[in-house]
Amino acid sequence: MTGIITGPQNPIVGTSNDYEINAFNILGGFNSSYEWHLFKKQKNSTWKDITGTPKTGKKVSYQFGEIATGIEFEIKVYETQQGLLPGTPASKKLAGTLVLIPAAGKISKIDKVILFNRNRKDVNKASYRDTLTAQAHCIAMFGKEIEFQLWEDDAAGKGHDPAVNKNNRQNKVYKARVNEKGIAEVRISLMSDEKILRQIANMFLMRGSQNEGANHEYYVTASYYGKIQGASKVNVDVVNPDHKSGQPPAKPRPKPKPDTPKFPAGQNGGTKQPDPKGNILDAVFINDSGKELSKVSVGDKVRVRIHSKNMVGKHIQYVIWEYDTGSHDEIYRSGNIKIPADVCDTTSGFVITKSVFDKGKDLPIGDPDAHEQNYFIEIISIDFSAESKRFGVDSDGLMEVENVRSPAVVKGEVKTSSKACGGKYCIDKNSVPSELIREINIRLAGFGGNVPTDKFTDKTEKMIKQFQKDYMKVSETGKVCGNVLRAIDEFSKNFDINTALWNQLKCSCTTKNKKVKSKIRRIEEINNCKDFGDNTGQGMYKKNVQDEAFHMYEYPGIHRSLLFGFKALQFYFSKNETYKIDSFSSGYRCRFKNYLTTNHQGKAIDIQFSKGKWQIRGPQKKNLAELRNIRDSIFIKYLGAQKEWPNPNLFSIEPIDLLYDKNGNLRYDHTFSWIHMDVRKFDSVYLQDKYFCKNSINLNGKSIAQLAVELGYTNTCICYETYQSQQNKQITTNSDPCEDKFKKIAPIILKHEGGYKNEPSKDKGDPTNRGISWPVWKKYAKEDLGVEPTQENQKKITEEQATIIYRKRYWEPKGYCEISNLKIALMIYDWTITSGGAIKEVQKLLVSEFGQSITIDGGMGQETANALNQPEDQEKLLKRISEIRKAYYDYGASEKWFSEDYLNGLKIRVDKCLNYQL
Repeated sequence: MTGIITGPQNPIVGTSNDYEINAFNILGGFNSSYEWHLFKKQKNSTWKDITGTPKTGKKVSYQFGEIATGIEFEIKVYETQQGLLPGTPASKKLAGTLVLIPAAGKISKIDKVILFNRNRKDVNKASYRDTLTAQAHCIAMFGKEIEFQLWEDDAAGKGHDPAVNKNNRQNKVYKARVNEKGIAEVRISLMSDEKILRQIANMFLMRGSQNEGANHEYYVTASYYGKIQGASKVNVDVVNPDHKSGQPPAKPRPKPKPDTPKFPAGQNGGTKQPDPKGNILDAVFINDSGKELSKVSVGDKVRVRIHSKNMVGKHIQYVIWEYDTGSHDEIYRSGNIKIPADVCDTTSGFVITKSVFDKGKDLPIGDPDAHEQNYFIEIISIDFSAESKRFGVDSDGLMEVENVRSPAVVKGEVKTSSKACGGKYCIDKNSVPSELIREINIRLAGFGGNVPTDKFTDKTEKMIKQFQKDYMKVSETGKVCGNVLRAIDEFSKNFDINTALWNQLKCSCTTKNKKVKSKIRRIEEINNCKDFGDNTGQGMYKKNVQDEAFHMYEYPGIHRSLLFGFKALQFYFSKNETYKIDSFSSGYRCRFKNYLTTNHQGKAIDIQFSKGKWQIRGPQKKNLAELRNIRDSIFIKYLGAQKEWPNPNLFSIEPIDLLYDKNGNLRYDHTFSWIHMDVRKFDSVYLQDKYFCKNSINLNGKSIAQLAVELGYTNTCICYETYQSQQNKQITTNSDPCEDKFKKIAPIILKHEGGYKNEPSKDKGDPTNRGISWPVWKKYAKEDLGVEPTQENQKKITEEQATIIYRKRYWEPKGYCEISNLKIALMIYDWTITSGGAIKEVQKLLVSEFGQSITIDGGMGQETANALNQPEDQEKLLKRISEIRKAYYDYGASEKWFSEDYLNGLKIRVDKCLNYQL
């Protein structure tokens, strides 16, 4: 007789669950032992033993990872009973079984992080020629982006001490998304960053160590939204090429004395450490005229003013330190100075030359102190001594020192272009083709226009000159050195495409996973669009016309050159005081959006603008002059775009006009409230899949300076002349008017809908919570929220969850953003939540009473939104919509759709929509 295994049959992944065997036998388990085996059900319905080493005992625990979600497992427990008499053999039999299916975790988390060398027998050993693999095993985080960073471990013993290792982190961030198995994985090439990693590893030592030793020990951390959530527990030992047997002890880095007074010179870091003796009161930087300084630049001469008491006739020394979160760098040390008075201005001072500034840098490439440093002053009394103890300065109150592009000439110093190579290592028209040149052509495509070629062409040179002139504000050489590479990275970061804009770029088709027919291909098929089409149709052309305009291929994302062109637009609009970019009105449109053109299948974007407080929207003649001015003064002038499609390999702008067909319907082959830009005239070689992207990670790729180093352009990277960083420039574009409108609407809807309702006697509709009906919940809970679409979970819908569905599935894709009058948008949107036929009633009203020529199909979209914007008397339109809405409810009550008291509540809701101040 078998026993019973107790424990959860639907364990939550990522949590430990206990299981216990209660065996049924006459002796009650006397002299018995238990062995636990685990089996996994395969796709062919057979069972696979995945036990490994069996667990033992009456009670054990199992923990399943994300990959196990929804898979059937079986636990089998075998009881081994020793013979009752000496020499009697033991018996082994099945004591119990339990089938279980792990369920998805309710709390997102990184469960564990591992770092290993996949190409070695010993996965924890490596050399600097190897590539390591880092994995984050996650729970309930499918599709989320995880960031990995590599650290060198100087903490003694097991584990990692953040305080000890705080200076040992590689700056590079590796990103990956969690796959369907719950794993995010990146590959970390040690060879590509060997020089930097070795410098980091050898710069700081484990406490008590004389040198770094034969191995550098590395571990990795995994972060989500900037917060470290896990670290690998086992280090990978990488052979230290700099270690020699019998190596003498490393010379210790100089550091401030523990009890000396210290004075941050400025307001950006470091807390004042007072003199324990009370004799040194303050120390500040001054210039030759005696003015106190809080910010200086390379090339400036500085002196130090010391405030003291009871120190006249005594000697001091001052030391200037560059502040770091770990070990500080000594910048300058004075000789012995005799204090002549309570306020002493030192006479000699020193010049912050380039070589002095470079003392504050620890790494040749990617050092955070390469462009700006913070200094503090240490005062050492020669006449006193103090015992050594730990000292720390925080990051407030330091003097900021900039490595500016035009160092001042001080005391006859020759003005030089520090680290300039005289063009020796610059990339220009004489350079051989390379992937680095291709990336430059992509990332600067918006500065005059270019195609993603790997050749340095005349157009490339012109593009770089425009970038140097407009963005960098330096002399135009048309050549690429380290300063240009650094500026490209800054430009890309400063004018990156934000999350709201990326969401607008995604395809908003509403028939995903359904079998439907598109107007383009005219066959029934499953809609497998994943926000950017389904990557099918390559080589298929409408009417067999072999032209890109008729190509039915759904490219895998949007062209990178097009999106970097948009980044350049954001830069130029940030300088424009007349117009601003509002949003994308259209990005990717798969064939199931049922347009007859294919440009938006990865090759085009539509952009909307404002002039002051006026949003340029709707089919209005007054829009045309503004759009043409924007086209001519920015798109054509700066991006090198062309009107329409006459020439190859240029950005193209769709014609701007307001036209109607013979039946009086709006024509959409001209733009009247947006600007359409595309790359359809690019040669096919420049329309390969590799040039398309679906997210910010694939758009931006690696830092271009990092890529240059990896491709062997190290000398180019470290060769730079003059350049004023644009790092702190802020862009004011990209406000999201759609989001702004929705933020006003959503709280009203949630207030109207309230909590869970399932009252068949009053309302024959489906169970609803916060306005989300049961059919809608079943359809979108899993896809949008990662929540199982159960009735129990529907009862627990939060306001945040409801808002996500409202915005993603109704507000934005249905075109409510395009309705100019927000009270009209609220009235209609609120109506649609209560009634399925609302839009058709509004369309009938627009046709019969307001002279609009639209299709009455019950579908909210751009055509209906444009028609709602046309009537001049918007108040009249709002009032009439409220009246027909009430009449519709009256009809519903007469048909017994809902009860009389429910009818009264709906009419009160209409009145509230009329009276809200938005």
